[in-house]
Amino acid sequence: MKRKRVSDILLPYNEVVPLEPSVGPDEKIVHAIELMVTKNLKCVAVVSNQRPIGMVRLEDAFEKLGLRSWKGKHAPMLKPLE
Repeated sequence: MKRKRVSDILLPYNEVVPLEPSVGPDEKIVHAIELMVTKNLKCVAVVSNQRPIGMVRLEDAFEKLGLRSWKGKHAPMLKPLE
């Protein structure tokens, strides 16, 4: 099974996304999710050689791992895809 890396879900960089915190393109998607959840972010910059090369959205990261957000105020945050 191929390891899921940030580079698998890389989007073009948007200048409104701060460069800190950031992840590298070869880091695991799980690490990016942990960072975004801990910092309460919806996206994070992807940096290589101290330059932004893209960004990753939390929603895309969950989807790549086979998870999706539930809609609704009192529903659990995540549900496995069926």
